[in-house]
Amino acid sequence: MGRKSFRGRKGKPKADTRPGTGKSYPETVKDNKDFKDYYKLQNILPEEEFEEFYRVLQTTLPTTFRITGTRSNALQLREVVQNVLVPSMQSIEVDGQVYEPPMPISWYPDNFGWQVNAPRSVLRRSQEFSKFQKFIVSETEAGNISRQEAVSMVPPLLMDIKPHMWVLDMCAAPGSKTAQIIEAVHANDLLNEIPTGLVVANDADYKRSHMLVHQSKRLQSPCFMATNHFGQQIPTMHVKDENGKLVAWQFDRVLCDVPCSGDGTLRKNEMIWNDWSQGQALGLHRTQVQIFLRGAQLTKVGGRVVYSTCSFNPIENEAVVAEVLRLTNGALELKDMSHELPELKRKPGLTTWKVMNKDGSILTSIEDIKEKRQRYKFPTSVFPPENVESMHLERCLRIYPHQQNTGGFFVAVFDKVKPLTAADRIHEGNQIDAHDIQESETNEEKLVEAVGGGEQEEEQDTTPPSTTAESTTAEEGKVDETPGSKRPAEESSSKAEEAPVTKKQKQDVPKIEEAPFQLMTADNPDVQKLTDYFGIEPSFPRDQYILRCEESAKNRTLYYCSKSVKSVLESKDLERLHIVNTGVRLFVRQGSLEDDKEDAPFRLTADGLPLLERVLVDDRRKLAISEEQDLKTLLTEVMPLIDTLSLDTQEKLKKLDRGSCIFEFDVAKAFNKPLNKSLSISLPIWKGRSSVNVLINKHDKKSLCQRIFGVTGSSDNKQQSKTKDNDDQSKQQKETGITQAEK
Repeated sequence: MGRKSFRGRKGKPKADTRPGTGKSYPETVKDNKDFKDYYKLQNILPEEEFEEFYRVLQTTLPTTFRITGTRSNALQLREVVQNVLVPSMQSIEVDGQVYEPPMPISWYPDNFGWQVNAPRSVLRRSQEFSKFQKFIVSETEAGNISRQEAVSMVPPLLMDIKPHMWVLDMCAAPGSKTAQIIEAVHANDLLNEIPTGLVVANDADYKRSHMLVHQSKRLQSPCFMATNHFGQQIPTMHVKDENGKLVAWQFDRVLCDVPCSGDGTLRKNEMIWNDWSQGQALGLHRTQVQIFLRGAQLTKVGGRVVYSTCSFNPIENEAVVAEVLRLTNGALELKDMSHELPELKRKPGLTTWKVMNKDGSILTSIEDIKEKRQRYKFPTSVFPPENVESMHLERCLRIYPHQQNTGGFFVAVFDKVKPLTAADRIHEGNQIDAHDIQESETNEEKLVEAVGGGEQEEEQDTTPPSTTAESTTAEEGKVDETPGSKRPAEESSSKAEEAPVTKKQKQDVPKIEEAPFQLMTADNPDVQKLTDYFGIEPSFPRDQYILRCEESAKNRTLYYCSKSVKSVLESKDLERLHIVNTGVRLFVRQGSLEDDKEDAPFRLTADGLPLLERVLVDDRRKLAISEEQDLKTLLTEVMPLIDTLSLDTQEKLKKLDRGSCIFEFDVAKAFNKPLNKSLSISLPIWKGRSSVNVLINKHDKKSLCQRIFGVTGSSDNKQQSKTKDNDDQSKQQKETGITQAEK
């Protein structure tokens, strides 16, 4: 992941400062007179408070992270952070200064959000902080922790998501907010049930849409689906409702976290200081309105839609809200959220703002622009409407950095209170025929396109960053929520979001063919074989297994999806939807179809373990490990021999046939002091004739070793890899049936 390629005001590239060129990045001067004058003119804060706001903008943003994963996994991680790591970090002194230990973010529920106030230099120099830093790095690599900006966590918290709801994230990559949404849908995981809800995470960039899959990996939700469409072009799909009636899909909750100029992220993206221009917001305004309007159309009556940006600019915030309220004509109601997250400090939305021309002059209306060619750059909707007082824009949330040592953010929450489309009326029980549905879809499409307002003129001099409130960072090669940054390779594709999408552009968008998703029949022999082998409950639906491969390799990998995802895959409109990924990888065939082993045809994956473990009738393929040393051996050695394990574990393994099994271990036993509750982990194991192998990737191994034993896993053990004989390793791989590539 590289840095975002910023250009100068005249479109010329800046001096080459890329790694390997011999030139260092110039130090950023954290001051911008245009920025300061513009926002003083907007009167976003009183004069005396503005100076404090500007001062804090010039300081470094503290590190924040969120404990992610399934509910049970998040509870385990929280126990480790709260009761093992943080107590050892009290009153740490470095160079005569005492630093506070990491602390929970006061407004984030259940102590799952945390903030580290010590700078990175201190984290490396203090032994206690260094141990914590290594823990954060290993858990982030494994996907158990998300290094997410604090204010970026706000929008999903205001969506009020329940496990039965259908939720759409319209501009989702890289997916930190999507992960929060999935966690909310799976809030009842401890009740041992698969939610009936659905999470659709969409992004306009194909490569970035694959980040959604990476970011949601730890959650392994059968209710999750990643798609690749322009936000304003998410297609209308027809699915069967709970009564078997065919309806256009709509969502209980929709998040419109739209592409924006990103100046709320100045504390993290320092290059914005050099390149900020008020014209960036003007270049994105129409697209933001289009995406938000499409989100409103896809929201059910009685549902909720949340609009957010990481920008301070009212052109991207209140002006967009006002225009969509006008276009939806009473269908949306802007909610007062002052009672939600009471410990989160925020300011009310603006009810008036100024529009500025390129030369710095103030425009009161479109009529102030004498040259007609320039009028396209200033849609009427960027100006405060005459009825602005009746819109209650003060109900919007403005979050400023100086209030709680955060970044900047804007959030507005809406309830859909009246029908907006024919789909709304169908969901309310009215009888509408196929012609009405087709006509309604055409009208919806025209309404979104009409926001463009006419033919485009020549390109603006300024090039908007065009980022969502979530993006990627170059830091340590990790996925992180760093608004405003973008890989250079992504710029060409993301610029399609900078202007309204025309009919010609629709035809020009390349289609990247994905391997098809095919539902398996309930009477498939492989499904029956797996049910018998692992002892899966008869009530576990057999018609929700998915194949995703070509005909010649069918039944190689078996995925599993929820009932809601199945309803989408059965839609007659499925060819409209570009699905990047869906379903949980549950089983992988051991060997080829021609060399199928009747005793152990499939191996269980780490991805599918949390899903399968909850539906097992008995413990025929599961055993508890009582010895701490056995777990350490499994995690730090490559395919250890069975006779190197404890006698108790050896006896239990002898009773199992060759094939997949599950090991359980009580984590609390590995710590010096007891935790609040007994915590257990489960590991997928392949039992060979004389050895065993843990079927988890190197990052998961490393995080478990670091978390429990304070050591690294076998993948980092160079001494062991040097002394291990290659012939013996090949022999063990042959007898277990698992190659290094498959691991």
